Amino acid sequence: MNNNQLTTVTWQTLVKKGTVWSIWLFFLALLQTSFFSVITPFGAIPDMVLPAVITITVYDRERSGIISAISGGFIIDALGSVGLALSPLVYMLCSVVIHLLVHTVLRRDFVSWLLGTFASLIISSLFALISAYSSMANPAFSFSSNLTGFVIPRIFSSLLVALPIYFLTKLIWSRFFDNREMTG
Repeated sequence: MNNNQLTTVTWQTLVKKGTVWSIWLFFLALLQTSFFSVITPFGAIPDMVLPAVITITVYDRERSGIISAISGGFIIDALGSVGLALSPLVYMLCSVVIHLLVHTVLRRDFVSWLLGTFASLIISSLFALISAYSSMANPAFSFSSNLTGFVIPRIFSSLLVALPIYFLTKLIWSRFFDNREMTG
């Protein structure tokens, strides 16, 4: 079996994965919307759910990645979003694209996760900016000030928490699932 092939899995395992990942994503969303709404590294609230979704996408199956992306997006929007809620769509699109890249061009490893997380955070931050402006009555748009004041701090604050989330997600995997399936 090469690095990109997965063995078959039962529906019971998929339900177990869905339950474990949903609880994990809910916990991260609670942490993001409570603790990190007060303590903001680099002046922005980090996106803690997206790095976990990308970890699941890189190492797990397409179904698990997409389901975790949609559910993670809904959870984060339900707990902390204002205005137009695009997180489920953005997370799902990032998950699908990264899954396709990992299983065709890239490998299931840390470097793929890092590239996927960085690209997804850029896309997510830009969509968050669009979402914020769509909820404003009379927005004044300055690309440079929004880039330096919102997008870049959000990306860096998210990257700061992304590495521990990556290792914790893999630790959760090792406690609940077959370690031979998740390599890298």
